[in-house]
Amino acid sequence: MAVPVQVASGQKRTFVPHQIKRSQRMKKILEKLPVLTRFLRIFFGVWVLVPVFISPIASAEVECTDRPECWPEGSAMHTGLLLVQQQKAVEKRLASKHDELIKLVSSSSSTGIPADGRLLAALKTQQAAWLKYRAEECELIGSLTGAGGTWPSTYANKCELNHSEQRLRRVRSAISCIEKIPLEKRPFEQNSCLQQLAPLTNK
Repeated sequence: MAVPVQVASGQKRTFVPHQIKRSQRMKKILEKLPVLTRFLRIFFGVWVLVPVFISPIASAEVECTDRPECWPEGSAMHTGLLLVQQQKAVEKRLASKHDELIKLVSSSSSTGIPADGRLLAALKTQQAAWLKYRAEECELIGSLTGAGGTWPSTYANKCELNHSEQRLRRVRSAISCIEKIPLEKRPFEQNSCLQQLAPLTNK
């Protein structure tokens, strides 16, 4: 049966029952639309934000390859990176001490006797040559192990660390030896302290 309904324009329109029910359902949906809209905004907003927060964490995990803690303890990479850290620290101390040695040898000019330019140049050249020798010898040492994976590099790192620590001890010893010589005698006696920087030649 048709039912007359007053519409907004003031006119009456006739609706059948199923049209009225459909209209009522549509009205309820429209009333709930703001709630649904907010829900969808929150839902999709969360999924948009999640990658933003997760991405740096995931990225950090993926990129963690250059520190010992990134690798299992005892592995070649873990051991090698630990050695690299130690080597960098020793390398820094060695460079500082060698500069100190050069300044100490140069200070002999304060006695009125000019510093031995040839000696100073030789000390600098020998240090550069020693660094090159260390790298090449340790590369050979690593290769001779015949180990797989990154172990050859790890053995090479250990070799470089050993050489650097030994060199640092000799430079420190040379400095200590020179400092014990009275200033006025250094230009004549300091060379004997420097002999230990070329141990193979002086055997």
